[in-house]
Amino acid sequence: MRHSEANIFVFLAAIIIGVLISLNINFKGESEKIFVDSKQYQEAYNTRNKLYREVSDLKERNYEYASKLGKYKYGESTNSKVLDDISKELQINNNILGYNEVKGEGLEITINDGSGEFTNNIDDPLLRWARTVHNTDMIQVVNELKNAGVEAISINGQRIMSSSEIYCSWAFLSINGVNIPAPFYVTVIGDKEKIKRYIMSNESYVKRLITRGITVDILEKEEVMIPAYTGKLEIKNIKPGKINK
Repeated sequence: MRHSEANIFVFLAAIIIGVLISLNINFKGESEKIFVDSKQYQEAYNTRNKLYREVSDLKERNYEYASKLGKYKYGESTNSKVLDDISKELQINNNILGYNEVKGEGLEITINDGSGEFTNNIDDPLLRWARTVHNTDMIQVVNELKNAGVEAISINGQRIMSSSEIYCSWAFLSINGVNIPAPFYVTVIGDKEKIKRYIMSNESYVKRLITRGITVDILEKEEVMIPAYTGKLEIKNIKPGKINK
């Protein structure tokens, strides 16, 4: 009888141990360690910091909106005050979108085709191409300025919008449907010293244009004026999305 009980105990113990092993139970109580290389660690670190910033920004925005709603809901603001707040927000949005004329510190950048002196008057097709400002060059310059933190851009008086096109139209660049000849006068609003330092770095596209023989003049200004967009923006396919509550 005792022998049978011992066999039963051993059998049950074997089953329990087998189950624990199949469940991958860590008997030592130690957590599994994961090793990453320096690149993976840096990427994870940057992602974490980016998420922290985004969460912080969202919290601030949520608090701001909640405060506004509270004032409107509990009647702390009069109707005239509400209308005034809405008008101010509309003005700010129009400034950002490009529907208002704006001013501020910035740069006046003149970009022009290279002179014949650059090639010693040798009519070489490759050199002639290198000395000419193309639509792809202007697109690169605009993207670089946006990366540098500019808040508004115009080219020869044409306000650059999210819908603005820049393409080659024979001897001109077409922007907002308007043909523009060289030289190209690029006006930007933003931190003038920061923007100039960025676009004049050795890795910048503007520096590559200068190397090709393109003439680039940069003038820092305490105040520049950028006109409003005067074209017609047609919205046909965009519709309000579903708002998750």
